[in-house]
Amino acid sequence: MKNKMFLLILALSFSILAIARDVDQKWCPPKEEKVVVVEEKVVEEKPVVEKINLSADALFKFDKSTIDEMLPEGKATLDNLIKQITEGYVSVDNIVLVGHTDRLGSETYNYDLGLKRAQTVKSYLEQNGVTAPISAASAGETQPITTGCIGTKSTTELKACLQPDRRVTVEITGIKKKK
Repeated sequence: MKNKMFLLILALSFSILAIARDVDQKWCPPKEEKVVVVEEKVVEEKPVVEKINLSADALFKFDKSTIDEMLPEGKATLDNLIKQITEGYVSVDNIVLVGHTDRLGSETYNYDLGLKRAQTVKSYLEQNGVTAPISAASAGETQPITTGCIGTKSTTELKACLQPDRRVTVEITGIKKKK
């Protein structure tokens, strides 16, 4: 009988201890949890497309297309473009280069010359730290800027008149840094 009484007292003690441990939850009203809602404005930056015309006459010697045939001011122009790309953008999705020529020469020759110039600019950008995907293409003589340049003979005057047609267009798609 003493053992039964002892076991009963022991069981009651454990029950009381278990109940006492949950006092906050059973005898007090429930605690209200404060929920703080923080709204964060997420401004999604949209890529922009920036178009730049580089004069082929400023980049290359007349009728030339390789890095070795690039003019010193042409390299300086491309160095400025590299700085504009690397320092002016948060990210660059892609760069499209298109070489253009004047109408002097055959259509095939002009297409090839425009492509070689675009590929040379691409190589220069890649060799000097531009890591964005770059594509190079040619429009040859098909997208002239000039109007009113008369003649078909390659004269000094006609070359000067057609100069704006000789160019490499650069189209940069990316997210610009905020100023």
